[in-house]
Amino acid sequence: MATGSTIITKQHDTKIVFTHTPTIDDVPMQPADLIGCTVSFLLKDVTGVIAAIKQPATITGAVFSYQPVASDVANVGKFQQEWELIFPPGPPNGKILTFPNNTYNVVKILADLG
Repeated sequence: MATGSTIITKQHDTKIVFTHTPTIDDVPMQPADLIGCTVSFLLKDVTGVIAAIKQPATITGAVFSYQPVASDVANVGKFQQEWELIFPPGPPNGKILTFPNNTYNVVKILADLG
């Protein structure tokens, strides 16, 4: 199972692009596995004070990506992040998988000094 990563960015930085290559049991998914799927970028404050976000993300080949908007990186703190993949109707019938599989990515947003 894939392990999480830590991303450190600064408050208000919207040029960063979050990316993830999905794996199942450490085997990378192939582009054909993702045809018709949709993916969302989820970010949640570990303290539960700041509202969680869920935004549509992009699938290119077999890589997920998301470029944050200003409100996504407006708050300083430590956040849990995951990707939610929804399969199309028909086999596998709209099933959901989240990545990384057995943990969360960590996003640390540092205060902007300006």
